[in-house]
Amino acid sequence: MRFILNFIFFGVLFFLIHMFFPDAFNTLVGWADKIYIFFKDLFMSLYEKFYHNQPAAPATPPPATHALFIAIPYLWYRIKNF
Repeated sequence: MRFILNFIFFGVLFFLIHMFFPDAFNTLVGWADKIYIFFKDLFMSLYEKFYHNQPAAPATPPPATHALFIAIPYLWYRIKNF
């Protein structure tokens, strides 16, 4: 309940700042935009630094089930005719 009331309060507060103090509101919006751009660039550069410089993982070989299916009848034949 408190979160909802705070959300409404800050919405009304920023609306009033926008209506009565448009220059101050534009300054706040400019600051928020600069902070957003800073963190976006920071995370993008960190991502490129850590993940794009790593070599690609080698492809995993397919499981060896086909050889097993071929070997089982052969072993069964060898055991039976021993």
